[in-house]
Amino acid sequence: MSAVHAANRPFLVEAGVLACVLTSALGCSSPRSRKSVGFEVVQTRFLGSMWNQGHAAASIVSQDGGFSYAVPGGSLWWFGDTLRGTRDEEGKPHFAGGAVSASVGLRSQTDDHVPPVLHYLTGADGRVAQAIGFLAGETWEHHRLWPLGGIYANGKSYIYYSRIEIGTGVSDFKSDGSGLACASAPLSPHQRITTADGWRFPVAPMCVVPDGDWLYLYEIDTRNERQGVWLSRVRADQIEDPGKYEFQCGSGERFCTKKARQRLLLKSVPGQVSVAWNEYLHKYVLVSASDIFRPREIRFHVADRLYGPWSPPVATITVPEERQGKTVRLVYCAYLHPELFRENGRIMNVTFSMRLRNAAFDSNCETVEVEIL
Repeated sequence: MSAVHAANRPFLVEAGVLACVLTSALGCSSPRSRKSVGFEVVQTRFLGSMWNQGHAAASIVSQDGGFSYAVPGGSLWWFGDTLRGTRDEEGKPHFAGGAVSASVGLRSQTDDHVPPVLHYLTGADGRVAQAIGFLAGETWEHHRLWPLGGIYANGKSYIYYSRIEIGTGVSDFKSDGSGLACASAPLSPHQRITTADGWRFPVAPMCVVPDGDWLYLYEIDTRNERQGVWLSRVRADQIEDPGKYEFQCGSGERFCTKKARQRLLLKSVPGQVSVAWNEYLHKYVLVSASDIFRPREIRFHVADRLYGPWSPPVATITVPEERQGKTVRLVYCAYLHPELFRENGRIMNVTFSMRLRNAAFDSNCETVEVEIL
């Protein structure tokens, strides 16, 4: 068995089970009240790389990202930089055919695989295709379009994106604005929305959550030396109008139209963020990725309402040091997938991306099941 295949075998980590056994007389073996502030992780099951026959069919070698949202017939999964090519029987990558910076795959609601087998948007040649198009004046040499959060609303699939300017070095890139793209058919190229003022929108949300007529948007940013999660909202039927967005400017459900007055919702949250309702907890759960001080940690927060208040981290899990045959340097893009939750959310599904030592671009997203009480 190759190192890649060995690393992809299900990896079980039992956390807290021994403590429950030792203290069963105190009632640890009984589930916590759903009204409690947080939860405890009793087991994590790392399921390995998401790469499977769906990737092979679209000539995908590796990719990162993996945010998903429900669409008619299943869920749509978005990825960032996606490299083309093949893998041999031992899992060794053979890169060929370049790359795209935004790819999208459809998980059918009848698919019971975990990780799922996705049907990707491809070109006439059968290879994975760029899912968000470039505008006049943009080129692959100088720009990338990285998907952010998305939602299905008004009979359309919407995806926010960040436009990246590429410099001369490997790490020489920066965002120069965010926009919104949409498509009537979810698994099709998403067209960028432009107005008289151009393509830029006032938000760059990592996650979009519907609640009644409103869509709540969670963004990670640093402003005036304050870093963390910033909350905005827009009515679903006004999502395409950049002037209709509102920003949380006070505690609770206090929103205003001036972004300069926006308040920090949750401080010191690194990387990306994902939010989903958990029926088992009767709470919203927010998951965030790692920072350089705890590079393999994934954190969980909870709240009763989308606009907070959000708790400090109530639980954490740690990705094993060795994944896909290499050493993990950093975990990022941790995303919840409620369509894959089991037992009403008592078992949550989280995907994450990794930077692996000496791996170059040979890395794929992984899936972990998180069992809680």
